[in-house]
Amino acid sequence: MFLGFVGLRGPYDVRVAVTDFTNQAFEQPESEPSTEPMRSVRDRLVPPMPGNAWWGWLGPLLVTAFGAILRFTDLGRPNAVMFDETYYAKDSWALYLFGAEHNVVKDADKILMQGGTQIWQQCAPADLEKCASYVVHPPLGKWMIGIGEQIFGMNPYGWRFAGAVVGVLSILMLARVARRMTRSTLLGCLAGLLLSVEGLHLVLSRTALLDIFLMFWVLAGFACLV
Repeated sequence: MFLGFVGLRGPYDVRVAVTDFTNQAFEQPESEPSTEPMRSVRDRLVPPMPGNAWWGWLGPLLVTAFGAILRFTDLGRPNAVMFDETYYAKDSWALYLFGAEHNVVKDADKILMQGGTQIWQQCAPADLEKCASYVVHPPLGKWMIGIGEQIFGMNPYGWRFAGAVVGVLSILMLARVARRMTRSTLLGCLAGLLLSVEGLHLVLSRTALLDIFLMFWVLAGFACLV
């Protein structure tokens, strides 16, 4: 109430001068341009592979060698046409002889087991359609079976050879894929070892059926995505 008297001033009666600072950034050292190349998204998301790179190949190869011993030992036994080998072995050979599946004569399996090769039906040029066999499956697996037949002949070892090769390669492929996924050489070798002794895989690798070829190419396609 006494602030109005002359000579008496309140704390806010005197104008306060506010210092006007300029808006300047603090001095910071200039960043040097990075010489490190830009990493890809995959390199940033996938951790580096631990362990020795040599063991990454040597371990799976040892497991693959073990699987190869199981598959190629006595591959020609039993010395007989087993199950659906009666279709695929002859169709595979026909692809290389005629370019397409071809009908066979009666008791063709017995003729083959006796070492004969005259198992094909003979048709006149006007009746060639009667010699054409009914095609059930795509030809890739049959072409692969035929490679072994061309090398080793039309016998059990020849028509089972390609399946054994593909089975062995699938062991190596799985071991490498599992190693890449788990980042562990030990786990990759374990996966390959389990496949090498798996009963169904072992049987399919030792018979001229198409299942092992389907499995191989599906696994190969998956490996391309990992």
